[in-house]
Amino acid sequence: MLEAVGVDAFEERVYRALLGLPDSSAADLAAALREPARKVSRALARLEGLGLVRRPEGRRFAPVSPEAAIGMLVNQRRAELDEVRGAAAEFVDAFRLRDLRNHATHPVEVVSGLDEVRRFSVGLQHNPEKSVLSFDKPPYATPPAGYDEVAAERPLLERGVEMRIIYERPALQLPGRLASVTELVRLGEKARTLPTLPLKLYIYDRRLAIIPLSGSHVSEAIAVVHPSALLDALIALFEAYWERATPIGAVPARATDGLSSQEARVLTMLGAGLSDQAIARQLGVSLRTARRRITAVMEQVHAQTRFQAGAAAAHRGWI
Repeated sequence: MLEAVGVDAFEERVYRALLGLPDSSAADLAAALREPARKVSRALARLEGLGLVRRPEGRRFAPVSPEAAIGMLVNQRRAELDEVRGAAAEFVDAFRLRDLRNHATHPVEVVSGLDEVRRFSVGLQHNPEKSVLSFDKPPYATPPAGYDEVAAERPLLERGVEMRIIYERPALQLPGRLASVTELVRLGEKARTLPTLPLKLYIYDRRLAIIPLSGSHVSEAIAVVHPSALLDALIALFEAYWERATPIGAVPARATDGLSSQEARVLTMLGAGLSDQAIARQLGVSLRTARRRITAVMEQVHAQTRFQAGAAAAHRGWI
């Protein structure tokens, strides 16, 4: 228990024994603990140096009040940790200065090799402090159906990390994907969609960006862009696409304005621009059934076109 303040397990055992046998010699404690006298003497000397034990008369020892003695050790350790924290700040400044010098001449770093790319990417995905900006564009190394993105993103949203994601429309047409995205929106993600995106892009805390160097589902090389004019351009590119993209809202769990939760999902998917086939896949029904439900929903909201259905969904705050 006292190891955090520099007292090892045996020294703590001797101190506890002395609390029950005050005014004892090293031999008395050695007999009580059934330990060698020399070992007990060394522990007592160490405890005396730490201020936990005093020897007022000759060779006999007495414990110092635990409240005062341990409190003093805790305060000493706090002071030491404050010094370490100050030194750490100096090290961080030196590290950042090194980075700025290196990245001024080498703003783009290439990470290659499948294992290295995965290790680097996973480390970044779990450690943003303030924000993540992303173009979400198929294909994927891990298909969304086999990856619980809600569980992966929830801790970041709960920490207050701003998540702004633009989904390419084909990404939302994958089975179950729109349901996952709308759940993330309910948890705090800001999501939008566009018919097409120019590339896959991840920007972490506006200080580092990742661009896969392959359009295939598995990228064996990524470009890591450090603070530079290029990173500023990528952030500006994201913001320009964000302004053009259609928001995706959280679908209500209960019937609203006369619509059931499933009808609300259909209306949201129409507003997001999903095709009849994609809506059928999302609902897990046949194309004919999906079209029948689409027609029924459009009639309920008095929409004669998909554009009008999208306007109805936007009016309800679902896109």
